[in-house]
Amino acid sequence: MTKKWFAITPIRTVASAAVLMAAMVAAPVARAQTATFTDGTQPVVVVSVASISKLTADVNHVTTLAGQPQFGGIFAMMTGMYAQGIDTSRPIGVLVPLAGGMPQPIVVLPTSDIRSILKRIETQTGPVDELDDGTLVLTVNRNTVFIKQNGNNAIAAPSKDVLGLVPADPSAFFAGMGDDYNVAVKLQVQQIPMELRNVAIDSMRQGFEQAMANQPDNEASREMAESSIEQLEQLIRDADQLFFGININQEGRHIALDASFTAVPGSKLAAMYGGQQAIPSRFASVINESAAAYLHSATSISPEAITQAKSSLGNATTMIRGAIEAEGNMPPQQIEEIEQYMGRFFAIITESIEEGKADMGLMVNAGTDKFNAVLGFFIADGEDFAALAKDLATKVPDVDDAPRFSFDVGKHGDVTMHLIEADIPEYEHELRSMFGDTLKVHIGTAPKAIYLAIGRDSEGVLNQFIDAGNSSDNGNRPLGQFKMKLMPFLELARSVDPRVAEKLEPIIASLNASSDKGTITMVTDSIDNGSNVSIKVGESLIEAIGASMKPQQPGQF
Repeated sequence: MTKKWFAITPIRTVASAAVLMAAMVAAPVARAQTATFTDGTQPVVVVSVASISKLTADVNHVTTLAGQPQFGGIFAMMTGMYAQGIDTSRPIGVLVPLAGGMPQPIVVLPTSDIRSILKRIETQTGPVDELDDGTLVLTVNRNTVFIKQNGNNAIAAPSKDVLGLVPADPSAFFAGMGDDYNVAVKLQVQQIPMELRNVAIDSMRQGFEQAMANQPDNEASREMAESSIEQLEQLIRDADQLFFGININQEGRHIALDASFTAVPGSKLAAMYGGQQAIPSRFASVINESAAAYLHSATSISPEAITQAKSSLGNATTMIRGAIEAEGNMPPQQIEEIEQYMGRFFAIITESIEEGKADMGLMVNAGTDKFNAVLGFFIADGEDFAALAKDLATKVPDVDDAPRFSFDVGKHGDVTMHLIEADIPEYEHELRSMFGDTLKVHIGTAPKAIYLAIGRDSEGVLNQFIDAGNSSDNGNRPLGQFKMKLMPFLELARSVDPRVAEKLEPIIASLNASSDKGTITMVTDSIDNGSNVSIKVGESLIEAIGASMKPQQPGQF
């Protein structure tokens, strides 16, 4: 029976994805924790919830955008019922200290008259007792809560003793949080005693040992797992502060998700983050507002990060080799050949990492009857990569419709051009609409770079991309950035698959009326001893989701 290449490696869809990252926020310095409890300690966790006024306005705004204003009305009604006596202009907070090694959450409620609030809800909670010092005691579902008026705030906790930790004005705990976010959470890892963190590390190691005991004797797997455990231990010991916040920004017309991570100053982890700085890039031209999507990152790599990355690569190589040998059904000659290719591949990656930098750019152009994409990334030796690709091409099975490889077909500047072609079967209508009868992948290898391009007019787009890399670039930008507009991809889907056109029309109409066309952005940057990221989702994307949820007209599915 004749084998078909497209049956071996089916291509059904084209998708864009971006990763994301952990870490980040705007104005990290403003959130640095300086406030302390009355005993000089700091909370392990700080949580803030925006004022009821902001929450109500923002929820109403988002639900209206989504075409579901009734939910905003329900939220406003519920807050109106339960917020009587609360200052709706100030945020609500939670502080979590460690008392006797146990977390003790303290709620900070913006009210100057907690007694009237408790009196009003007495039918639901039961009567309130009062101690000699004025502390109120409430039992709810067998849980005792101690409550105290503290200036223009009320504070509540499961332990009476911790109430005394809160200063008269606790607002400094929520600096950079409060109404800057609808919800924000900050974890101060160093406020957890090292003894408790060691307990977590020991527990993690014990679980690791038990898991390895149940596995076949595989030294490679053990070494890789051991390396991962060591990295987690370093994170637990050296992490300083983690932050996450979400904000509905009506003025900016987006929803923002911010997060940040910092390490203890002077630690190895801090040195790794400190070594990440934006650098000049050969691929910065992908940052193009007319593109349907782009992804760019150009950063230096610290010596500590290089060492760790090389160790991880070494462990991965050993583990893959062990898995191949354990398969047991490959002849020794084939195993040796695979290991040879794998060794060459990992050597190229290792040499690239050792140069102390990472640089890459991806750009996607899409729209009605339009799709192409270009990718470029730094590599230590493009000629070694080309040689490896040529050798691997000889191993492609000789089957019908197998891809055709053409190497050294031309030059563009210092870039040597190569081409991969594959015939697209007639039944792949969507792919033919996007790429034509033949799928072409243009590849360029330069002394320090690799380029790839795919799609209609991709050769011309690739040449422009290469030329743009010769222009001056000072590296004055974030470490990484991503942007995607939903509308061009929906227009592409509508043009290549008429079956979905009717379903997409209301969404496209909604996006077409907007200014940002369904935009999502992500920016990653370096901060002192750490990094931060900010993700923004444009309002038009929420409106598009709402449009997609509207009931279909009769006759529609």
